[in-house]
Amino acid sequence: MLLIRTILTVGSYTLMHRLSCVIRDTIQAAVLGTGPLSDAFILAFKLVNILRKLFAEGSFNAAFLPRFSAILNTQGQPAAERMASQVFTWLLIALALILIPGLLFFPTIIRGYAVGFPPGSTRFLYAVELGRICFPYIAASFLVALLSSILNTINRFALPAATQLILNLFLILSMLLGACGLPSVAHMMAWATSCAGIVQVLLLWSVVRYRGGISVGLTRHLWSEETRKVFCKIIPGAVGAGIWPINVMIGTAAASSLQSGTVSCIYYANQVTQFPLGVLGIGLSTALLPPLSRAIQKNDWEQAQNQLNLGILLAVVMTLPATALFLALPEQVTSLLYEHGKFGHAQVCATAPALAMFALGLPAYMLAKVFSTALFSQGNTRHPFLSGLISVGSCAGMIPLFAPFLQQVGIALAVSCAAWANALTLYLFLKRGKRFSVSQETWRACASLVLAGGAMGGVLYVGRTVLLMGASGAEWGVLSLLVLGGLGGFFFWLTGRLFGSFTFMHSLMQEEKKD
Repeated sequence: MLLIRTILTVGSYTLMHRLSCVIRDTIQAAVLGTGPLSDAFILAFKLVNILRKLFAEGSFNAAFLPRFSAILNTQGQPAAERMASQVFTWLLIALALILIPGLLFFPTIIRGYAVGFPPGSTRFLYAVELGRICFPYIAASFLVALLSSILNTINRFALPAATQLILNLFLILSMLLGACGLPSVAHMMAWATSCAGIVQVLLLWSVVRYRGGISVGLTRHLWSEETRKVFCKIIPGAVGAGIWPINVMIGTAAASSLQSGTVSCIYYANQVTQFPLGVLGIGLSTALLPPLSRAIQKNDWEQAQNQLNLGILLAVVMTLPATALFLALPEQVTSLLYEHGKFGHAQVCATAPALAMFALGLPAYMLAKVFSTALFSQGNTRHPFLSGLISVGSCAGMIPLFAPFLQQVGIALAVSCAAWANALTLYLFLKRGKRFSVSQETWRACASLVLAGGAMGGVLYVGRTVLLMGASGAEWGVLSLLVLGGLGGFFFWLTGRLFGSFTFMHSLMQEEKKD
C-alpha cells in the first residue's frame, strides 16, 4: 500500500473526526462557556482522554505492531493470536488494578493534578465527580489501541480511524439532549464518554474477530518472551509518541492555579491546533510505520530512506499553511469557531493569543512524528523515551518562567518550545544511529517551503487588514476567511513551485510508486 494512499485513507476518516471535534467544541463552548463547571469537565475529560492520545495514536502501534507482524509472517496466525490474547489478558488485569484504586482515591488524583483547585471548592468537587464518571474510559483507550494495532497490521486502516467518531457523536448527542435529570449537562457528557468507550471496544473486537478472522480473548497461558518485549516498550513508547498531549496536560495542570477560565482557554486554543495535528499527524505516523518496518525487515535501507525523506517533506508541507493561518488570523479563527452563547468576545481575546503560540509548534510536532516513527520501526523506543523526558522537562521548566507574566499565552509558548526541543533531539538520535540520514535535497526543499509559508503568512496578514476594515471579531465571516485562506494557499503553492519544492517531493512519490 502506497504511503500517500494510506495517509489519505486514515486522514479522511480522521478529518471527519476532527470536524466532529469542531462541532462538539462549538456546542460545548456555547453550553458551558469558560466557568468553573467548564474548567472541571475539561480537566476531568483530558485526564482520562490523555491515554487515548498516548496509546492509540502511536505508542501501542510502535510496541505491538512490529512484534505481532513478525510473528504473523514467520510463525503463522495461531502464534500471533496466542501472543495477542496474552497481551489482551494482561491489559485487563492491569486495568482492574488501575481502575478500582483510581475510583476510590480519585480526590487524591485531582488534588495532585489540579493543584490550583482548592479541596472543597466548587471546581474541585465538580472535577472529582465528573472524573469518576469518565474514568472507565481509560480501560477503553487501552483495549481500543490493542484492537486497532491488530487491524493496522493486516492493512485495515479505515475502521480504527473511523472509530474515533463514536466519542464525539455520543458527546454531541448528550449536549443536545441536555441534563435529562442529571445535575448538569456536564454530568451527561461524562456518562456519554464512558458509554462511547464501551461501544468502541465492542465494535473493534467484532471486526477483528469476524472480518479480520483473528481470535483475541482471555487465556490462561499468560507469559511469553514476545509479550514481555511488547510491555517493555509500551511505557517508553507512550512517552516518546505522546509528547505534545503530555506537555499540554502539564500546561493544563499549571493553568488550574491561574484565574478561573484559563483551563478552558488553553483547552479551546489547543483544540484548534488539534485539527491539523490530528488529521495529518495520525495519518502520517500510522501510514509510515508499516512500510518502514517492512523495509527494515527486508534490509532495504534505500526504500526506508526514501520513505523518511518523503515523510519529512509531507510533515512540513502539511503543517506550514496551518501555522501561517493561525499566526496571522488567530482572533478571527477563534471567533468564527467559538464566539457563541456563553463564549463571548472577552473569551475570544483571551484564547486567540494562546492559539498563535501553539501554532509555532505545529511543524515541530509533525517532524517529531516522522523521526520517532523511523526509530519505532527499528524497535527503538529508548531514544524516543529519552527525547520525551527532555521535552517534558523543558516544558515543565519553562512554564513557571512564562506563565506568571503571560498567563495562558506563556503556557502555550512553553509547549511549542518543548515540541521543538523534542524534534531536534529525535533528529540527533536518528542521525547518530547512522542508518537514516536526511538528504541535502530534502533540507533545501524544507527551507524553500518555510519561505513559502512566510509568503502565505504575509498575504494573510495584509489581506486581513484590507478585508477587516475595522470590523469586530463577530463580524468576521466564513467567506472572508475562505477568500484569504485560498489566496494565502495559492501564494504558498506558487512560492514552493518557483523554488522546486513540489517537484522534488513528486520525484520521491514516483520512487515510492516504483517500489
